[in-house]
Amino acid sequence: MTTPQRILILTGIALIVCTMAFGVGYALFDEHQTLVGMGMHLATGFMEASGGDMEAAYTALDSYGALSQEYRNEVHSHGHWGMLSLILIVLGLTFDRMALAEKQGILLACVLALSATLFPLGVLLQIGPAAGIGKFFSIAGSMGLVFGLLGAVYGLLKARPDGHTGS
Repeated sequence: MTTPQRILILTGIALIVCTMAFGVGYALFDEHQTLVGMGMHLATGFMEASGGDMEAAYTALDSYGALSQEYRNEVHSHGHWGMLSLILIVLGLTFDRMALAEKQGILLACVLALSATLFPLGVLLQIGPAAGIGKFFSIAGSMGLVFGLLGAVYGLLKARPDGHTGS
């Protein structure tokens, strides 16, 4: 197994472990409370609107919107980490078919591993006070994934049809 393959496969496994641990903790300690809060704010907003208190209705609906955004970010982070970890593992298993030099392969594997970690982490960080750094991580991670996946496609297209990697 080559160094790029080790980087991709081990990072993919680590991300699967982390996302599963996050998912269990999130489901046990946060998800259901968030959903109950969303329902309560939505119901309160409609009750206040039907009673004519539009200021209270808007406040409750704004609270619903904030909780809904938090919920989406948490669920999306969990899903993205899981899917990106599988992509890393699949790329790691097929990496020997890419026509890339060792240094290029290590660089590509590092970019993909770091990007697959940073993108969902950035989405998750956008919930709290670190929203600015979260947006930076999300953008940097997604750009890294785009360029990393383009590099992987290039390496696969550059390989000869008989499966041998050559120049």
